[in-house]
Amino acid sequence: MLRVVAYLMNWRSRLTGIATGDQAIFMTRRAFDSVSGFPDQPLMEDIELSRRLLALSRPICLKDRVATSGRRWEAQGVWRTMWLMWRLRWAYWRGTDAAELARLYR
Repeated sequence: MLRVVAYLMNWRSRLTGIATGDQAIFMTRRAFDSVSGFPDQPLMEDIELSRRLLALSRPICLKDRVATSGRRWEAQGVWRTMWLMWRLRWAYWRGTDAAELARLYR
């Protein structure tokens, strides 16, 4: 099931231009500096960084793969984790403070 989740996450990122940290975000130093680097927040920093970079240009999504941990997905269950991630992202887009989201995440 984790392969399906990975496929859907990659599809979502290609569609929206927003990537998450486990998708191996990389950029030039110039782009990093122009968006003021990583935001100082306890959660959703990858989402915020992606949003800022999107203002510069659409990302290029490579076909190369990276390996990341599926521990949370396996321990909490795929559907439960997916539901949590979507709730957190929705709350973030609606303006919920990242510190509150970090509390809910843990």
